[in-house]
Amino acid sequence: MAVEFVHEDHILSLEGRVLEVFSRHTNGESHRFHVAFLGVFVKPKGDRYKVQLGKPMGEMVLPAVTLTLDAAEFERFRAFIALATAARDGAA
Repeated sequence: MAVEFVHEDHILSLEGRVLEVFSRHTNGESHRFHVAFLGVFVKPKGDRYKVQLGKPMGEMVLPAVTLTLDAAEFERFRAFIALATAARDGAA
């Protein structure tokens, strides 16, 4: 069963070890990542957080999606991404 994180025009869907990112702004395209190949970059910006998910590039991420979250949304995101981390760590 998939677990979803919804924010504005984006839906992140985690099913097993696959995270899929859907956006209202694309022509039906999505980005799929095995959790072992997913990069997450978080940068605090005042009272908000800039979150990028995509292909890891050293200490940065080539973003497939960028979200700007307030503190409450960021806590929901952290709980969601913890599930992806658990799936990745269990994938050894």
